[in-house]
Amino acid sequence: MTRKRRLVYLSLETPREGQATYTHVHEIIAGLREIGWQVDLVATGRGGASSGTGYLTRLFDYARAQWVLARRMSECDGVYMRAHFAALPAALWARLRGVPVFQEINGLPADIFVTYRWLGWISPLIGWLYRSQMRMAAHVFVVTEGLRSWAEAQAGHNRISVVTNGADVKLFTPDGPRSNEPGRYIAFVGGLTAWHGIATMIAATKEAAWPADLSLVIIGDGVERDRLKDASLGSRVRWLGRQPPKEVAAYLRGAVAALSITEDTAGHLGTGVAPLKLFEAMASGVPVIVTDLPFQRELVRDYETGLVIPMANPPSLAAAAAELAADPDRARRLGYNGADYVRAHASWRKRAEEIAERLAPIVDARNCQQQIKPA
Repeated sequence: MTRKRRLVYLSLETPREGQATYTHVHEIIAGLREIGWQVDLVATGRGGASSGTGYLTRLFDYARAQWVLARRMSECDGVYMRAHFAALPAALWARLRGVPVFQEINGLPADIFVTYRWLGWISPLIGWLYRSQMRMAAHVFVVTEGLRSWAEAQAGHNRISVVTNGADVKLFTPDGPRSNEPGRYIAFVGGLTAWHGIATMIAATKEAAWPADLSLVIIGDGVERDRLKDASLGSRVRWLGRQPPKEVAAYLRGAVAALSITEDTAGHLGTGVAPLKLFEAMASGVPVIVTDLPFQRELVRDYETGLVIPMANPPSLAAAAAELAADPDRARRLGYNGADYVRAHASWRKRAEEIAERLAPIVDARNCQQQIKPA
């Protein structure tokens, strides 16, 4: 019987249930296991801006996770890393042991400075840490074509593949239970951050073009939560906090449209965005309203899954919401186009197969070399 290929997945970005990182990490692992890989997760437990832990505690957590990985290095055929500036020690140790490392990059290093502005003074060091890991990597996975171009320039090689986000097509489907939310509504699911356009959404509901019978339902949590506690918002905006995946799916199915109106607040999104929320909404058969950023705009336009609007533009958002609310047949058609796309091209199983297609030859070649080494 052929031995399973063994992989350790390292995530120094703490995967917290209900957040996109958690979904992505666990879905890729589940997909690889389903197609025959043995995958173990090694992750931190105290990271994240909302964790409430101090920076020194997080540094110890980075070190602990990498120590656990180092102890397992002899038992694995490869290390798959969610790219992180602090993971260089693990990458170097893997290289010394002859274990291939695969880097997954979901955004530019500049993304970190949006959340942790004070790190800006060491941005050259952080850039070097990312760049060094990419150069050593056996293969690099990115989520958009724009990131591929950036990564090739940084890494100095073309061992780079685009494998974007996906959706659980068993959970997020057009058919199934719908929420008990009264009346018609637009849905947003995601982190409450400035670059997700929370202020723009709220302002859009106050525009004259926004339909009087249409509410905005926001699911998620984050630093922008205080905006949603303002009594002046009235009943038109409802904040539900974090919800379990089944509830999220039910709310998406019942929505007039779903929002992915990411805003480039720090000039760090020119390489494109491929957010999880976009794929889950499309998989649910809901038309999407997205901002004019690379990848998501092309996806929405090419496959006719929704509407594209300018960034940070409440009147345009209100007009798009009114347009879809006024034409249910068109909205339904756009929604089903999205569901068809995700089923055909963006299930997590397909994403895992795309990754495994690149991993397997490298892992097998390494194992073959190990077997023929003289005793």
